[in-house]
Amino acid sequence: MTAWTRDAIEALGPTTDVPTVASIFGVNKDTVYAQIRRGEWTATRVLTLGRKIKLPTRDLIALLYAPEPAPQVNPAVPSQCHHVEYQQVAASMPHTSCGCTPADSAVIRPLRGA
Repeated sequence: MTAWTRDAIEALGPTTDVPTVASIFGVNKDTVYAQIRRGEWTATRVLTLGRKIKLPTRDLIALLYAPEPAPQVNPAVPSQCHHVEYQQVAASMPHTSCGCTPADSAVIRPLRGA
């Protein structure tokens, strides 16, 4: 039994056969053939060339060695705003200098004399 690494799979070339794919997945080749015949094989694309069945190694690599998702970076939460609250600022409008959003209780008030 071969130890299948990414480099070993890439060394197979652009396509490989069913027995090799079965070995990579650690299943019997007849299982893979049966799934292909029934249309249940969804792990890779299936390329039929006459009676030959070829499976793209690129699909195997994408399935087995998918790139890890980028780590989630939590955005910095601004601290409580300590600057002067302007009476004209709407509750949903962020302050331009600090990026915070005023409290939900903020209300738009008309300017005096307007």
